[in-house]
Amino acid sequence: MKRILIIALAALTLAGCNRGNKEFTTRQMEGSICLYHSEGPDDPWPIYEKNSYSVAWPAKGLLTDEALRELMVLCFDDSTSVDVDKAAKHWLKRIWFTDDESLTGQVIDTNTIPDTIEYSYMHIESSCTQDSDFAVFLVRSESYGAGAAHGIYSANTLTVDKHTGRVVHLDDLVTDTNLLCEAVARAIQDLEVNKDVRECLFDEYVDVDRMPMPTDFFIDDSRNSIVVSYGLYHITPYCCGIPSVVLPIFWLSKHVPLTPYAKTVFGPDSHLPE
Repeated sequence: MKRILIIALAALTLAGCNRGNKEFTTRQMEGSICLYHSEGPDDPWPIYEKNSYSVAWPAKGLLTDEALRELMVLCFDDSTSVDVDKAAKHWLKRIWFTDDESLTGQVIDTNTIPDTIEYSYMHIESSCTQDSDFAVFLVRSESYGAGAAHGIYSANTLTVDKHTGRVVHLDDLVTDTNLLCEAVARAIQDLEVNKDVRECLFDEYVDVDRMPMPTDFFIDDSRNSIVVSYGLYHITPYCCGIPSVVLPIFWLSKHVPLTPYAKTVFGPDSHLPE
């Protein structure tokens, strides 16, 4: 009886380890569609649009429902759908460059498209990298509207704690996001690593005491820095691309108190000696 009990306890322990060390896997989802939009047979400006996506999607049960919704918004701009395949198909058929519901659309063979048709496209792609603690989804988008002067692109990251399935946000790492915005301004002005951003700033952001709240961030591979970023046109001109500001952890801890969770993430370099 004692031997059976020991075997049973061992089996339960192994089962618990297997659940705790569940492999974080993703599948690659891909799709594309070519659409021809026209207001009618006499429309002088019909538009050809190609939407496409290639995204890494987590296996079922790895992320919380809230985390899945955040990833759904990043990839397919959909905060309501619970079915990613349906959301992706809906996104493909979206007329993203106009709100005019009178436009009609049909799928056509790309070889039949006349040269006179205006061209536009939108493409979403993502990848997933991971270490022992985090899975990081990098989501890139690129679009070019008919008649636009240039394309628009973005790059956003979603950092997931693999142990909980939750998304890590900036307020999980710092105790005061207002102080963080002040620290970002100092980091741009004082740290040489941020020289390129400093030289590109719009005049309104030169020598300010506080920058706007960053729109995105990621934790660098060495766990020595948090890198925050802003969208196109937010704090710098289009020609400067997506501005990213490096915040070394030891430097940041002098300006903003870090959370207990952040100290477990970054270790001894995340706080000053007592």
